[in-house]
Amino acid sequence: METAHTNPIFNSKRELFINHTQIEALLENIPDLIYMKDLNGNYINGTKNAAEFIKNGFDALSNIQIDLKSIEKTNLAEDRFVIDNNKTVSNEREIYDINGMPHYYTIYKAPIHNLHNRIIGLIVKINNVDKSKLLEAQKETFVASLGHDLKNPTLALISVINLLLKGNFGEMTESQKEILSMALDSCNSMKAMLSGLLATYRDSNGVIRLNYEEISLVDLVMECMNEMIYLAKDKDVGISISKDCKIPTVYGDKVQIKRVVMNLLSNGIKYAYKDSILNINIYNEDDYTCFRFENKSPYIPPDKIESIFAQYVSYASAHKELGIGLGLYNSQKIVEAHDGNIFVQSFQDDRNIFGFKIPNILKDADKPRTVIF
Repeated sequence: METAHTNPIFNSKRELFINHTQIEALLENIPDLIYMKDLNGNYINGTKNAAEFIKNGFDALSNIQIDLKSIEKTNLAEDRFVIDNNKTVSNEREIYDINGMPHYYTIYKAPIHNLHNRIIGLIVKINNVDKSKLLEAQKETFVASLGHDLKNPTLALISVINLLLKGNFGEMTESQKEILSMALDSCNSMKAMLSGLLATYRDSNGVIRLNYEEISLVDLVMECMNEMIYLAKDKDVGISISKDCKIPTVYGDKVQIKRVVMNLLSNGIKYAYKDSILNINIYNEDDYTCFRFENKSPYIPPDKIESIFAQYVSYASAHKELGIGLGLYNSQKIVEAHDGNIFVQSFQDDRNIFGFKIPNILKDADKPRTVIF
């Protein structure tokens, strides 16, 4: 005798009811504005607060009353694009509330297909990102303000050093003038880097336009080496350099290339063993001019090498040093923007090699060149 529990039709309906209940429970508890609508734009189903958002523009999750009329044309155009092209769209938009205040939303739309792969509607996901935008703006303001605040004492220090070198405060020995000249070079480099930092936030999106000029990489490295010599002495690390006598000039942004050399040398000195030598080599390789150094420092495993140029990856804390992991990340960005590449090798006998190479020949001289951090 067949019962309700053994009847296949009853069981099928029961499973459909359970599945429907589970879906309703899911939609009821998802803390996002997600909904489905048909090809005519009519609301079908969605999460708890989606129906109210569609009906009158009230975003209950963020307590914002959106001006629906202001986004009506854009929504219709997006819907038509998804349906006509069978593609998803994803973007971030500024949407105004009924008081004219701007808010930021991420919007995702995708087509819904039936069993025959025909488009029967759309699914839409909307998220308010005001908080993340505010946090991003606060971070940018902090960095820009810090850069600006650091620039003023740097300019003051440059002025004082210039006055000292001119003898305004009495005559100095040649050794004293030499040390002050090195300090002045470091201050001027800091000034240029701070100007670049401020330009990044002024131009937004972390984009810096590269100012190309003819550069002697040998002279630039020697300049950097002289600026770092006292840091090396403080760490009890020696520096030696070997160079090809026929190295051609390269084309690039001198300030940005110097950032790379200074970052690499700083890391090379920072992690080098006490009483060791950091050996610098500048040489030619096909149509590239190359810079590299080798030092004696802790072995870097292969899995670490793969991520060493990633943003905010730093091993400074392990060595009780100050660092947040942006130096090598920024260096790679700069070198790649110059159509070059940066490299690292580590050997189990505690030899480490860092370097980069950039082209000798400038291609597409009129091409705008930028680096995006």
